[in-house]
Amino acid sequence: MTGLKVFALLNGGFYVFYGLYGAFVPRGMAKLMGWTPDLLGLHQIRAFLMAMSALGLIMIAAALRMTDLVPLTLAIMLLTMGFLAGRLLGLVFDGAGPQQTYLEIGIEIVVIALGAFLLSRVKTGG
Repeated sequence: MTGLKVFALLNGGFYVFYGLYGAFVPRGMAKLMGWTPDLLGLHQIRAFLMAMSALGLIMIAAALRMTDLVPLTLAIMLLTMGFLAGRLLGLVFDGAGPQQTYLEIGIEIVVIALGAFLLSRVKTGG
């Protein structure tokens, strides 16, 4: 199994399980995030996190079926960059965040860097 496939499967698995946790235990997810949602907020958590779970399933299916995993790896990196950009915007517009924000930023940087490293090791024909 190639590094790109492992990268995609691990990311996909994370999105599936994280998404399912949030969809089925939205109050637990809200508590993890440090806020108390109203009824609409619970519905929003469920909706967004089921979509996140679906993204994970797409990643897993693509990793198992695609022969060229470069586009999938780039997509995972772009998605992760989106989360990172949102957190950085939060720091700029909302001020310093809680420690969890910085941990998440660190994890996102590691995921992006790992994807870039794996892509740099792909042998291209040409």
